[in-house]
Amino acid sequence: MKIKHIAFLVITFFIGNYSMADKMIVDDMKNQSGTPDEEFCESGNAKWCFVTDKVMGGISEGSLEFLKESDTYFYRMTGDLSLENNGGFIQFRTKIENHPKGKSFRGVRLRVRGNNNEYTVHIRTKYLFLPWQYYESAFQATEKWTTIELPFTSFRKSNFYQPSSVSSQDINTIGVVAIGREFKAQIDLASIELY
Repeated sequence: MKIKHIAFLVITFFIGNYSMADKMIVDDMKNQSGTPDEEFCESGNAKWCFVTDKVMGGISEGSLEFLKESDTYFYRMTGDLSLENNGGFIQFRTKIENHPKGKSFRGVRLRVRGNNNEYTVHIRTKYLFLPWQYYESAFQATEKWTTIELPFTSFRKSNFYQPSSVSSQDINTIGVVAIGREFKAQIDLASIELY
């Protein structure tokens, strides 16, 4: 009886450790401090930073809040997108730090809801130096909380001279983006991880 109990504990330990190693939590909305904004973006003092096309002369407006409903904590990005002055985006992004050495993940998993519009995830890697360089994968944000998986193979490069594929080990930032057309954006993010 003792041997069976010990064997069960050992197997449970290894399965638990395997599943932990099978993902990297980027943000599960615990231990948040303050509301991110563009000022924090520049100083690097916030976990997430909010950016609009105003950085390149656009006129889109928006905001990012940290909210709670029942037991769910989440970020909410809202805004009015305009294509004037070569604009047309708002986004919030975070740095990827402490990536496990030697581990490669297959994609990005996020729990989101929104206003039934298309949004994108933008990835920037250590090989991208210009602001308009990124990898992009689109998804639909419905009115109900949904878990979305975006494999790295679904990400498309923004410029022909970028490397064709993405490795999780090379990621510098991940952003949730409303882009490319005039509309009212509202998207909530409750968790994001690499899987």
